[in-house]
Amino acid sequence: MIRKYSMDEFSKTEQDYLKAIYQLQDKTKGLVGITDIANYLKVAAPSATEMIKRLAKKELVEHKKYYGVSLKPEGYQEARFILKSHRVWETFLVEQAGYQIDEVHEEAENLEHASSKRLVERLYTLMNFPKTDPHGSEIPSERFWKGDLITLDLSQAKLEHRYEVVAISEEVVSFLSQLVVEQPKFITVISYLTDASVIVKTDDGMRFVIPSFQKNSWQLAYYSN
Repeated sequence: MIRKYSMDEFSKTEQDYLKAIYQLQDKTKGLVGITDIANYLKVAAPSATEMIKRLAKKELVEHKKYYGVSLKPEGYQEARFILKSHRVWETFLVEQAGYQIDEVHEEAENLEHASSKRLVERLYTLMNFPKTDPHGSEIPSERFWKGDLITLDLSQAKLEHRYEVVAISEEVVSFLSQLVVEQPKFITVISYLTDASVIVKTDDGMRFVIPSFQKNSWQLAYYSN
C-alpha cells in the first residue's frame, strides 16, 4: 500500500534528490547511479548515499546496491509535483510578474519548495493550464490537488463572493463587446438591484451591470476549500 505524504513531510533536500533522480532517470531510462546523483547535485558521494538510504526508508526510492536507484510510485509522484511547481512558477513569473526568462530559475527554485499542492494547482488553473514553461519544457498535466470544485450560474452567486468565470454564452460575449469589456477570468458580486440585475466587479476594478435575463448565461465556479 502506498503511503500518502503531505508536503511538509519532505525537506527541501529530499525534494531536490527526488527531482534529480527523476530527471536523471528520464535520461537513462533505467537505474541511476549514486555517483551520477552526487555529480548532478554537486554533493559528495557519501552524502548522496546517506540521503538515498533515508529516502529508501520512506519507501520513496528503491536502491539496488552496486546497480543504482529508481523512484517508487510515491517518490515518482512527489518528483513530478516538484517539477510542476518549478515550471508553473517560472511561467507565472514571466507571464504575470514581468520577469525575464533568464531571471526566473533561481526564484522558482525557492518557490517550488514553499508551495502547497493547492497553491500550485490554483496557479496552474489561473493561467489556463499552460502546456510548457518559458523554456519550452513540458509542465506535468496531472492534478496533485483537486479540492471540491463547485459550479453554478450567476443567479446562484452570493454577494461579495469571488468566482471563476468558466463559460459565457454568445449573447453575453456580444453584450460585453458592446460595453468594450473583455471576458473576465474572475468576477465578484457587488450588489443585486431591485430589477434582479447584478452589479459585478472584475479583478482589475471594472464594474458593470449584468441584466437579470443573462444571469443563467454566466457559468461560474469556486473551490469550497
